[in-house]
Amino acid sequence: MAEQEAKAKEKGGGKTKLIIIILVVVIVLMAGGGAAAFFLMKPKAAPTAAELAAEAAAEKAKNMRFISMEPFVTNLQSTDGTVHYLQVKIDLKTYDPSVEGKVKLMTPELRNNILRILAAQSIDKVDSVEGRDHLREDILHSVNKVLEGAPAVAAAGGEHGGGGGAAAAAHGHDGAPIDGVFFTAFVVQ
Repeated sequence: MAEQEAKAKEKGGGKTKLIIIILVVVIVLMAGGGAAAFFLMKPKAAPTAAELAAEAAAEKAKNMRFISMEPFVTNLQSTDGTVHYLQVKIDLKTYDPSVEGKVKLMTPELRNNILRILAAQSIDKVDSVEGRDHLREDILHSVNKVLEGAPAVAAAGGEHGGGGGAAAAAHGHDGAPIDGVFFTAFVVQ
């Protein structure tokens, strides 16, 4: 009979060990789950100004597009009596999709103004980097002046209404429709 009591104590002791092991595992899992919940559900810190600026720049870059214009050919003013020609290909940089439609609508006026600016140049001015940079700035100012007065045109991507605020935010560095003028070909003869 003493043997049976010893066997019963061993069996009970085995069950006790099993229960203790299960309780320890459950407590460890609960602690791990609680720690995970604490770290995952913790509110995120507000984004910094640099992070907001980087996000805005990425969004703006996503909307960036270049509008190619047909080549321009004109005579240059000359002081030595020889005839010089200027052939220029221009691309316009914008961040607003609706500007492309405005450029197409206003192309005759834009081409007229650009040709007048180009024809007023002398060969001495367009031969230097500084002269070309000044020429780009003059063209940029003229194009923006025309496009700011142009009627609204539906965006090229089929976007309709309600995007006025987004379009204004998509404009260039000073709120102008065109952010840059680039010479993709520049030939003087």
